[in-house]
Amino acid sequence: METSSSVLVGSRLRAARKHAGLSQFELAERCSTRQSHISSMEKELRAPSIEMLKRLAEVLGVPVQWLCGYDQTPTEAPAEIGTKHILSDASAAAGLVALAADRALAGSLDIQPAEWSALRSLAPAAPISKEGYLVVLLALRAHRAA
Repeated sequence: METSSSVLVGSRLRAARKHAGLSQFELAERCSTRQSHISSMEKELRAPSIEMLKRLAEVLGVPVQWLCGYDQTPTEAPAEIGTKHILSDASAAAGLVALAADRALAGSLDIQPAEWSALRSLAPAAPISKEGYLVVLLALRAHRAA
């Protein structure tokens, strides 16, 4: 069992970040903070605010409780997010479920776990269709390539 006096278990933050395929800088950008802040949290030199903790969990696709060490299962970063995880998530958006259910399309796009996580973390004001999620995915890839 991981123990820490910090509100955040740094090794779990690091594991989830690496699992998502993000550098400290990329995670910092997505969470509107500095890379040095992410580094300090991973080393347990600084504790995040509650809002930051929520953003980290959302961006990384892990429960806040897991980042804080309260949830002992899984003991490592959560299993790769993929179609089976989206399809089994009752709270997943219908358009995202439709994309995950279209195995031929999802397979040909070779959607990576970090991309599924990013798509799952969206909180749109209105529902997004399968085609809308495709547009978001392509925009995400174009942004990463730039």
